[in-house]
Amino acid sequence: MLIKFQKNKIDGLHVHRIINFASDSQNMKIRLQLSQPTDEEHLMIGVSSSLKDYQLSYYLNKHFQTYFKKMPDIPFYNKNGEIGKFAFYHFYDEDLRMDYYLFANKSSKTTAVGAYPHFEFFVLFKLSSYQVHVNDILKEMRRIPYINAALQIPLQKLKNLEELLEDLELHLLSIKSAKKKCEARQWLWKRCLSQKNALDLENKLI
Repeated sequence: MLIKFQKNKIDGLHVHRIINFASDSQNMKIRLQLSQPTDEEHLMIGVSSSLKDYQLSYYLNKHFQTYFKKMPDIPFYNKNGEIGKFAFYHFYDEDLRMDYYLFANKSSKTTAVGAYPHFEFFVLFKLSSYQVHVNDILKEMRRIPYINAALQIPLQKLKNLEELLEDLELHLLSIKSAKKKCEARQWLWKRCLSQKNALDLENKLI
């Protein structure tokens, strides 16, 4: 199965960047290849593993050359309210213009995606307009130590997909907003400190 990625023009030909894997390497490699686009916007993979979330993040970064970063735990909701907070990692690939989400499926005694309780984690790709060989991703993922299974989730059958995507988007917006406020406070503090130092120096010169 091929997932839609962005089309580029090289030497007069329209081509698509394809993520592919070399059989003699554990790292993701990229090559260009002609292919047909699809209408897929997201790719979700369920992961069964005994690894801790930070361990899985480490191995994914190592095998796929990603940079998953630990974020505040994400709250997921259903019609009755919040169902719990779950470990959450995010990576944005500026070259491919792709968002990658890694989140735990279990928190205390609840699950984020109740239809798949046997998975401990999910990796969700928010695709731009490039193409990916899903089978190659799954094959490489299964090579990671202590991953027992990695399977593509049929999103058309996932009843709470829209709610899941909305929770992810809102959580990222909340994180970005908090970061901007923190940066503004730091800038204001530095400015006040600089003004105070200048005033102290002026008083000493008087």
